[in-house]
Parts: sequence; C-alpha cells; structure tokens
Amino acid sequence: MSTTAESDRALGWMPSNRRGGLIAFEGVDGAGKSTALLGVAEALRARGHRVYLPRAGKEHASRSTRMIRNLTRDRRNLDLSPHAELMLYAAREAQVLQELVRPALDRGELVLTDRSLLTPIVLGRARGLSPQVCEQVTSVAAQGLQPDMTLVFDVHPRTSRLRKRIGRILSDEETEGGRKGLAGSAFKERVRNLYLDIAAADGHPVFHVERASPETLQARVLRVIEHGPQTDAGETEADRQPIWLGPEDWTLAEALASMPLRPALFLSNGLIAARELRARAASEGETRLAAWALDPEDPLREELVEAEPRYVLRGQGRRPWEGPTDLRNRVLGRVPEAAIAALRHQDAPDTDALRQRHADSYPDAVLASLAGREDPVAEALRQRCWKPGSDRGRAASLAFCQSEEAWKRREKLFAKHPVLGLSTLRGVSDPRADAYLERYLDTAPKHVLAALGGRSDAHAHALRDTLFETGREVIDSVRGQTDPQAWDLRERGLERWPSTVVHSLLGVDDPRVDSLLGRCRAQAPGDVHVLRRICALSERGQWPDWATRRRIFDSDDE
Repeated sequence: MSTTAESDRALGWMPSNRRGGLIAFEGVDGAGKSTALLGVAEALRARGHRVYLPRAGKEHASRSTRMIRNLTRDRRNLDLSPHAELMLYAAREAQVLQELVRPALDRGELVLTDRSLLTPIVLGRARGLSPQVCEQVTSVAAQGLQPDMTLVFDVHPRTSRLRKRIGRILSDEETEGGRKGLAGSAFKERVRNLYLDIAAADGHPVFHVERASPETLQARVLRVIEHGPQTDAGETEADRQPIWLGPEDWTLAEALASMPLRPALFLSNGLIAARELRARAASEGETRLAAWALDPEDPLREELVEAEPRYVLRGQGRRPWEGPTDLRNRVLGRVPEAAIAALRHQDAPDTDALRQRHADSYPDAVLASLAGREDPVAEALRQRCWKPGSDRGRAASLAFCQSEEAWKRREKLFAKHPVLGLSTLRGVSDPRADAYLERYLDTAPKHVLAALGGRSDAHAHALRDTLFETGREVIDSVRGQTDPQAWDLRERGLERWPSTVVHSLLGVDDPRVDSLLGRCRAQAPGDVHVLRRICALSERGQWPDWATRRRIFDSDDE
C-alpha cells in the first residue's frame, strides 16, 4: 500500500498548500455518478489514499442535511418558490461543507462529494432564475471553499428514465419521486444542457455514460483524478450514443437484439413481437422484467404467475372476471393487495364480494380498485375504507369521480397533498377542476397535463397550449383523441417528440395515421422508442377487445 506522501504525489495537480482535496461528482440524475463514486472511493483507498465520503448512497452523514433534502424533495411542498428552493439547496450544501467537508480536509483526507453547489446553480437556472442570483446565493454558501475538481456525468434524459424505471421494477420500489419530476421532460433537458454548458465554460471533465460499463467508467474517472482534469479519459464517440439509437435502417428486432437484456425487455413492453425475447429472459432468470413486460395475452403469464404474481397482474384490470379460475382469484392468497387492486373496472357482484371480504385488511387496494365508480356499492366500500386508507389509496379511488361527495373528499386531499389531489382530476371536467389546474400550471405542469387526459374541451386545449413547453407530456395528454386541436398539437410536437406523437395515436382510426407514422419515423431514424410504438400500433388489431380499451385514459402502469 502506498504511503500518504506517495498518494499526495499521485494527485500532484492539486494545490500544494492544501492538506486534503475536494472532488465533486456532478450531473443529471441516472447518469451513474453515485455508483462511480463508491467504486472510485474503494479503488483510491486500495491505492493508499485516505478517502472520506460525506454521502454514500442516498443518505448523508449529516442529520441536518438529510432534513433539508427531505424538505426539497417532498411533493407536498408544491408551492415552494424557485428562490426558496435555490436557498434550500444551497443551505444543504453549505451544511455539508461546514459540518463534514472542512473537518475532513483539515485531517488531510481526499473528500468525494455526491453533488456540490453546482447543483443549486443548475436547478435554479433551469427554473428560470438568473445566473447572477444563483452565483450570489451559492457564493455565500461556499464561504470560499470550492472543489479542486468537478466531474460532470452526462446521459440522455430518456436513458436516465429507462435506468431508473428498470431499477424500480427490479427492487419492487413504489415511490412518488421528488419535486423535480413535477416539471416535465423539458425541464430535465434544460438541466442536462446547463450542466454541459457550464462544464464547457469552466473546464470540468465530462463523462458520457450511455454505453460504458460501471467498471469502464470507474477506470476513466480514476485516470482523470490521478492525472488531472485535462487528462484524456479514453472515451470514444460511441460513448455518447444512447443504446436506443442506432442505424437509420435497423428494424425493431435488430435494435432489441443489440441491447443488453434488461433495456431490451423494458423497451419491448407489451409487444407481441417480443414474446420470444421475454421467454428467453425468463429462462435465464430475468423473471421480474419479463413479467412486467408481458403483452395482454402472453402465454408466458401462466408460467410466471408463481414467480412474479404481482407483475403478472399488471394491466389486467380490464380483463373480464372469469370466476374461480380467474388469475386474480388464484393469486389472491399470495398477493392479496395486488389481486384486489387489479379488480379495477370490475363491478360484478362476485368481485364486489371479494372487496367486501378484504376491505378491512387491505383498504388501499380496495380504494384503488374503485376508481371511477360512484354506484351505491362502491360508495359504501369507499366510506368503509376511507379512514384506514392512505392518502395515496384515497387519491387513486377518486379518479374519474365527479359527485359532490367525491369533491368534498378531493378538497380535503388537496389541502394535505396537492399532487395527489391533481391525480384525482383525471377524467373530471368541472369548473372546480379547472381552477385547481390553473393554480398549479407553473409548479406541477406534468401532473396538470396528466389530469387533462381524455378531455377535448376548449379550456383543456387552452391549458395544453399554455403548457406546450413542458415537454412530451403535452402530446401524451391527447392520446386517442381525434379532434382538430389534438391533430394540431401532434403537428406542433412531431419534430421534437416523434415517439410520443406515435403513442398518442393509440385508439385513433383515421386515414391520416399512416402518413403521420411515416413522418415520425423519418424524423427520428433509428430511434427504438419510435420503432416500438409503431409496432404497438400495428399489433393493436391482435389484442383482445378488453385490452384495446386501456391506455387512452389509464396510466401505462395500471
């Protein structure tokens, strides 16, 4: 093992008057910086460096920092202003520097931080604050202490989303996410572009993490840390190319075959054409993602029901109830919550009897299964489950409901958790709903657009026009619609979001569809998102009737 002196010489690019050193790992969510940080820390320790990590994984060593982070992430704080958010993010990093980083530097340790004061600068500017304001606030927080090196990790927002969604499926994690996710896809693009612009202006090394393995990325980061920020990390042009983007003439089958198995499974979700891929994946032990990606009548469903009953039930809510032999009934004893929640859209007496039997034990599942129902039986069940249920279960129950009783409950939910309140407005056309949507246009545009799904009235289209720069979500909100304004939105969004335009055509029977599909493919040649959604449209005629009625108003994750 190297001595401390030998380790100091290995990082000779650092200022000679400093006992320790500070290196910040920065960049967009999902770029792999946290994984790289842990691997690099271990490798540096093995080479004799004394390394300190103020944060390992999601948890900061500082209690105060954890509390500030929770405050900035909590979606209930929907009215938090950009200026207040900026100062909270800066306060979080100021606390890390004062409580954890400075003492470690004084001990002569090499400190690796997961994020830095660059984060509030980027987020503040992405929210519309001026560079001057962001710099002033973060300068006060820094108190003269800046990283010796800042490493920026970059990945396309769609790649980031793919990785995070796969991670949540594999970990069976149900999470609301943080406040950043409320702003929409265009916000993530602004954040990414700001990181890259600042890195170019300030000379920060950038690691493009589209295709590099964790081991390759770690080796590149170590090379730069040991030899200085101007070091060639060894990247190639291919490292910048997303795995879901390939040659202009490749087919969907060729695209999926070129990918690692997990992304291929995720991107083939629901496709009949991918049955062989899912069967192979299941035989190789990748059962959870294979179950998540099943098509409506996939024969693999029966094979996976024992291994992954929760995911096998995904998307089965509209399947007609088949009595004792029904799949939901067969797994009821193993995963009762998932089985009951999958009764959504079912109002037969025997399915209501199941709800009655399990209402006290699984109130949230029963509530979720009642979405859109306002008949006497449903109302009695809702009343029974309301108090023991969670806010999330209550919100799921109120979607599509428009009665005065539903509005009383909705108003209370808005007072506690406005994001969940917005989720209850899906399918609801009412002046009271419009008032809430207008109130949260700026702070939760993504959820406002989700609430507009299925609405084709003038006010809904006016809100879409206002929120057009939110991102691809504005096109998602007209899925299945055939009114002139929906067609106009598709035309406006085709150049920027061709795959979402294709997706919006699910359930649309119109002679213009074929022409639009051709233009979408020409706009994004080699993009698997476009290819898979064109495939889904072509397969729609092979789906059972019950399955074709979904995905217009319902979530893809039903």
